[in-house]
Order: sequence, then C-alpha cells, then structure tokens
Amino acid sequence: MLAAALLVPAFGCSAGSEGGAPMKPGAGGSGSGIAGWLGLAGALSSGGSGPGISLGGAAGGSPVGPCDSDGWRCKIADCTGQSPTTVRATVYDPAGVTPLYNVAVYVPNEQVAPIAPGATCETCATPVSGSPITSALTNARGEFVLDKDVPAGLNVPLVIQVGKWRRVIQLPEVKPCQENTFTDAELMRLPRNQAEGDLPKIALVTGDADALECYLRRVGISDSEFTNPDGAGRVNLYEDTGAASYEAGGNFPAATSLWDSLDAMKRYDILLFACSGSDDATREGITAEQKASLKTYLDGGGRAFLEHYHDTWLRGGNEDASLEAELMYQKTPFPAMATWLPPGDFDYQAGHPGAFAPYTVDVSFPKGQDFADWLQFVGASPSGLGKVELYDVKHPAMSTLPPSQGWISDGTGVPYFSFNTPLESAPEAQCGRVVHTGIHVGVEKLSDDKSAPFPGGCASNPMTAQEKALEFLLFDLSSCVMTTDEKPRPPVVVK
Repeated sequence: MLAAALLVPAFGCSAGSEGGAPMKPGAGGSGSGIAGWLGLAGALSSGGSGPGISLGGAAGGSPVGPCDSDGWRCKIADCTGQSPTTVRATVYDPAGVTPLYNVAVYVPNEQVAPIAPGATCETCATPVSGSPITSALTNARGEFVLDKDVPAGLNVPLVIQVGKWRRVIQLPEVKPCQENTFTDAELMRLPRNQAEGDLPKIALVTGDADALECYLRRVGISDSEFTNPDGAGRVNLYEDTGAASYEAGGNFPAATSLWDSLDAMKRYDILLFACSGSDDATREGITAEQKASLKTYLDGGGRAFLEHYHDTWLRGGNEDASLEAELMYQKTPFPAMATWLPPGDFDYQAGHPGAFAPYTVDVSFPKGQDFADWLQFVGASPSGLGKVELYDVKHPAMSTLPPSQGWISDGTGVPYFSFNTPLESAPEAQCGRVVHTGIHVGVEKLSDDKSAPFPGGCASNPMTAQEKALEFLLFDLSSCVMTTDEKPRPPVVVK
C-alpha cells in the first residue's frame, strides 16, 4: 500500500536562473530546503540556480507556469520548441536482476514522510508523500518514462515505490530539453535493507514443504533483515514445520505466538504462511478464533499469502455437507471463495504433484494481461505468451468463486487466486488482500534449498521461471489495493 501523504511546509521561492534553458517563473534561489532534506547542504556547489543545479543545453521559449516553492518544481526548464526533458529507466527487484511491473516512480517536491509498519487501510487512491511533481508507473518490461514537468539539474531526487517498498535515490544529472536514460540496475532497484530505504514488515511462517525464507533472499533481501520479532529486521521468522533456527544461533518463536494474537498480526504489513507439508497439521491445528483474527487483520488493510495446505484458513462451514463431515475444518468467517473438491470425492487431486505441467495465465483482466506480457519478457514463457511451466503444484483450488480472481489455471485447478477485503465493503473501499497458491518454489528439486538452520540451507541459484512468476505475484500482493477491472495508475501529481 502506498504511504499516506504527510507533507512538510513548502519553502519560499526566489527568482533568477543561470544560463541554459529558462526556468519557469520563480526558478532559482538557494534551494537549501531540498538540499537539506537530502543531506546535501554544503556538499554541493551553490549558485543562482540553487545548490548543485547545472542547467546546460540550449535555451528556448519564455518561462511559463507557476513556481510556488523553493523545491524541484522551480527547476523545470521551459522547453518550448524543443524536445521535452525526460527520464527513462528500468526498475529492478532488490537483487538488481529482475525488472518489476507496476512500480511507482516520481520526483518529490518535499521530504517524503516515514512509512509506519503494520496493517493500515489504504488504497491506490491514497496519496503518496512528498508532493510529486511528475510521476509514472513501470510497464510489463519494468520500464518507465517521466515526460512531463521533469526538473533538470544535479542530484535530482527520485522515489521508487511499490506498496511499502520504497527507495529514494538521486539521479546524478538530468539535462534539460532532452532524453536522459539511466541503465545502472544498482541505482534503479528496490532496497535490500533498511539502510537503503523502506521495506514492508513481513511475518514469515516456515513450512516443511517450501523454504520461502530462502526465496526472499533470492529476491534480494539482505540476511540482516531476517530476525525474530524482538529484533530489528523487517522479516520476522516463525516456526511451524520448516526451519526452526538460525545458523548463528537462536530459535524462531512458534507460529502460534503469531496466530493466537491479533495484535501480533497487526504489527505486520504482510503475512507469508509457507506450506506445512501436512494437511492434518493445518486442518486440525488452525482454530476458528485464529481464523477470525486473520479476517479482522485483513479487513484492516493487511495482506496474507496462504500456500497449499494453508487453504484451511478459508475453509470450514462453507463447503458441501459431504465434505464438511469428512474434513472437519474448524469454522472460517470467510464465505466460500473457491471450490476445492467435488462433493463426496476425497480422492480428487487438482494440480500435478512431483511433475512439471503447462499452465495458462488469465488475460481477461488488465493485470492478467500485463502478467502474461511480463512473463514472456523475463523469459518465463518459452512456450508462448500466457504460458508457464510449473512444477509440483499441489492441491490448488479446483475453481474460484466471485469475487475471487484467478491468475493461473489448467484443466485441473487454479493454483493462484486473490481477493480483496473487507468482502462486505464496496470494491473501491477495500484495502486488504489475501491470496492462495498451490505453487511451491523453495523445493529442493527446483532450488536446492533445504530445511536447515537459516540461511545455511539456502542455495544461491538463479531464479527459475516458477520463481519469477511468484515474484510478480508477491510484489502485486505488496502493491496498493485496487479493483481488478482497471489498469494501475501512477501517483497523483500535486499541482
């Protein structure tokens, strides 16, 4: 979810500019406010166009438009009769390897506010902080172009944000009235740790059948960010049936310490529940009270990733009577969001355990089409647009029920679906999201990951096509909540 706007007062604007392309009225002056909040005061040269501002290029036209602060809005060159000032680049995951879709990119005119951890009810309509003066979103290739009201100068601030992932970088130089292309993946990536920027607060429950903790390392999160809840890291590990300790010493707390406490859940932006490897363990171990707490957490803006047997959180009291009598799930507060088995058929097996199988992306909604395009661009669809090979898909939903949105399917089931919460609210007011998947990524045959003290059991191999598919979907889970029938829109520019 995008951080709410918490804006500091604008600084006064003074007139004047040095040579080069003329600035809009009021451009110039000391610019000390921006230099100060970026920690640049005194470190950059000062002059009539502001500290560190160098305006090269041909002049042209007359200054037009308002300049009502001593910020970067005052550094927008008037390019009348010339090419516009543009910035073009690709945004990558924290590892600096995989390009990312639907990342907001903008130039702030004021200091961005801190992002508070924990579930908050915000949507894509919630403004970002920093009073953007120009903004864009990355496309299915991870590319963006800022092409309107782009300021020129040295060390231009740029915010890269998706949900509560946020990094503020500086573009070394933006030249006026021309295209400026940046190709350094180390510059144009999300943060790996808190020293580089903001990361969502994540609770990860380990599971015997999938080492998701190892997967997050391949996404690029630094090892220093994996700690127990009383540590400073942004990824807190809890033991269920998977890894239980750190290689350096110390054990994870039990998953029940998270599941038994709504207050504990609320401290997190995202809950990741890795597959336990045992249907009995989750079906019999997850209580009605814990399920009710999860729904309350989600209704308040939380996000949950439920893998394989964690379908138990969504089941109980909402299926065919013949299934209820046999399976005996404890009651869930959720209505039926999917069908899991045919009535009375306990032997039905959706998915393809222990085997590779082709799956198709649902392109009937805008993000689904972008997902298919993205998979093809990153090399995860060698069989053609909208096709992806998945390994060891186990017990996915047989089919989805409204308002759930399926993302991937084959003739046996839907191994990834999502829905927004609260279900009782109008779609535009929903601010939480939950997904269920039968996709496993941290399995030894695919990744060489093993259930061992962290991070000793984690391999360092390139991402598989399956892992890339899940990376798209996990960052979508992190992003601001919106309805599925519309295209994502960039942050609103503050005029």
